[in-house]
Amino acid sequence: MFWPKARQDNLRIQNNVKSINIILMKYLAFFLIFSILPLFVSAQDSIPKPGSYDDGYFFVGPDDVLKFKGYAQFDGYFPIGESLGTSEFLVRRARFAATGFFQQKFRYMLNASYDKGKAALQEAFLESRHIPFAKLRVGQFKVPFSLTNLQSDAQIDFISRSFIVENFAPSYDVGAMFFGDEKRKNFNYALGVFNGRGLNQPENNHSKFIVGRIELAPFISSDQSILSKFYLGASAANGRQKDDMSQTTYKTVTGEAIFTYNDGTNQDGKTTVYGYDVAWYFKSFSAQAEYLRFKAEHLKSNGSILDFSSSGYHIAATFLLTGEEKNRNQIVKPENEFDPKKGNWGAIELAARYEEARLPLTILAVNFATGTDQVKNLTGGLNWYLNDDVKVVLNYLKYIFRRELSIENKLYQGSNNFIFRAQYQF
Repeated sequence: MFWPKARQDNLRIQNNVKSINIILMKYLAFFLIFSILPLFVSAQDSIPKPGSYDDGYFFVGPDDVLKFKGYAQFDGYFPIGESLGTSEFLVRRARFAATGFFQQKFRYMLNASYDKGKAALQEAFLESRHIPFAKLRVGQFKVPFSLTNLQSDAQIDFISRSFIVENFAPSYDVGAMFFGDEKRKNFNYALGVFNGRGLNQPENNHSKFIVGRIELAPFISSDQSILSKFYLGASAANGRQKDDMSQTTYKTVTGEAIFTYNDGTNQDGKTTVYGYDVAWYFKSFSAQAEYLRFKAEHLKSNGSILDFSSSGYHIAATFLLTGEEKNRNQIVKPENEFDPKKGNWGAIELAARYEEARLPLTILAVNFATGTDQVKNLTGGLNWYLNDDVKVVLNYLKYIFRRELSIENKLYQGSNNFIFRAQYQF
């Protein structure tokens, strides 16, 4: 009689303990759902606030951020000896942008340019950030192609990008794009569909350009590794074009044409561009390399049909003599901003780049175009960061042409230029 009753009491106690545990778990779940989770959600929904390195002037509201920013570049071009180009001063670029967020998850951009005295709409887009891994942008903006092409003109290490990127990489266009969350550090992507006509140009056929890019940072989680800031990228673009190529030119940094299509040359066919790039940042040092290949099918002139193919690459490196750390897509911030009275001179950086680009000799041989079939360039540079808003750039560029250029009854086997730039941004 005693043992069965004790057993019943034990079972009753165990059931009571289980009931208490269930009640506690319910209260804990209730606490998590209605206490911690709202904090997490509000953090996810909050709009980005200005950081320590953000440039521009901000107006911040409860659900909105408005930022005004801009920059201007004052250049001086000075040919050395018998070289291409004209000695001149010019305002190379002047940009003013209004960008920000409204209703927390929508971003917008209006960016106007006044480059070389010509006003144009540079960017105008609307962006939805409701799905972090698949953000959507529509409008006119920079397409996701090429390492250096995606860097701002105000932040590149030289006066200009390499010849092959400047002339053959897709740049600004009108379309729509999905892209990933910049908070993902190991992998990111972008994929878009565009007209394929370029900046402020209307569409002239039913075909569209597909442009995509992926980026990898395989060692970024190893903070102490010398390869923690090592990046790999690949880009591709494909679409059909129907264009009059007459007098279309491919130019040097100073704007001198080294390849020009003759009148009556047209394209009605597919264009394919792809490229690979690598970048590495370690303390005060940076290095990058990029390869690009371009092919335009069905060029027509005087009853003949040919394909145009070009390829090229560049290798570049920089080193900050004053010891500041070089970071990807960030402005160099001097440890001692320029102030001669205090003996401070800002940050000084050395830069060097070598590049080659090949253009089709067959196109020149059948009189589709005039110019050279190969260009090599060696650029040496000095970048002086007075502060994080003012930058002075000095570049020496040496061009070598495999086929002599005939311009205004003069033959050029190469060209040497010294270029000066003073830049400010806000």
